[in-house]
Amino acid sequence: MKITKGDFPSVVMLMKDAFPEYKGRKYFVEVCDREFETHSYWDGGTKYSYVFIRADGKRMAVDSMAAPWVQYQENRKAKLVPGLACVRHTYFCGHDLGLTLMLHPEDMPKMIENRA
Repeated sequence: MKITKGDFPSVVMLMKDAFPEYKGRKYFVEVCDREFETHSYWDGGTKYSYVFIRADGKRMAVDSMAAPWVQYQENRKAKLVPGLACVRHTYFCGHDLGLTLMLHPEDMPKMIENRA
């Protein structure tokens, strides 16, 4: 779901705090109840960067790796639990596709209720 700063200012501010260098205007929210890869390197023209945010506000960045064959670690998978969110910054073919806030299904109604 695409969101705007006017509709969800606190959510956009949370995402900007996770990636302070981001200067774009593309913001999305995704409900995620599946396991996902957290590799953070260029792979086939795409790069994802991840920052996890706990309910108490503490941020945990996923380490960046130059390439998958340099100290590649197996099982770099994560699954969100209630109270843990993830902000993903996406590049595809050299284009910045914006920030996506990934939430556990139980946290989505709370975000909508606290939209201002």
